[in-house]
Amino acid sequence: MKYMEQGRIRRTAALWALALLLVGCATLGRDFEKPQVHIAGIRMLGIQGFESTFQVDLRVINPNDTALPVEGVVCDLALNGHHLAKGVANPGADIPAYGTVLIPVTIYTSLIDMVGLAHRLIQGAQGNQPLEKWSYAINGQLDMGGSMWPGRLPFDAKGEIDIGELTGVTRK
Repeated sequence: MKYMEQGRIRRTAALWALALLLVGCATLGRDFEKPQVHIAGIRMLGIQGFESTFQVDLRVINPNDTALPVEGVVCDLALNGHHLAKGVANPGADIPAYGTVLIPVTIYTSLIDMVGLAHRLIQGAQGNQPLEKWSYAINGQLDMGGSMWPGRLPFDAKGEIDIGELTGVTRK
């Protein structure tokens, strides 16, 4: 008899937990908006061996009325339509409700990709094409972790980047 009563209590508690989870998921799904992500800055950190390292600062904007936990970021960066680098970060940050966070992501590119970038820069200089701005595309995923959130949220953003900021060279 005692075991039957404990079993009934466990089933009741499990049903309540499931009901609360479903209500939470329904509420999250109805009003949830994906965070917006764009590049706030980029700079070269160094060249070592056959690899170049950059830091990309991603501005993540939370348009929701609840804080969002970001446990990880994975991203790819392309310049002028050519893949340049891939990177990851483990910020362990919460994006406040209706707030923003700057997440630094270290990205890595191979020497071959860097030579290709340098070649395109030289071609642009020889053809008297403006070098000040190049188009970028960044895509990836925000890992929200935990069971309350939708897991991984894909993002992609496009814009222009100042090549002087990327290379450390400014034109006058």
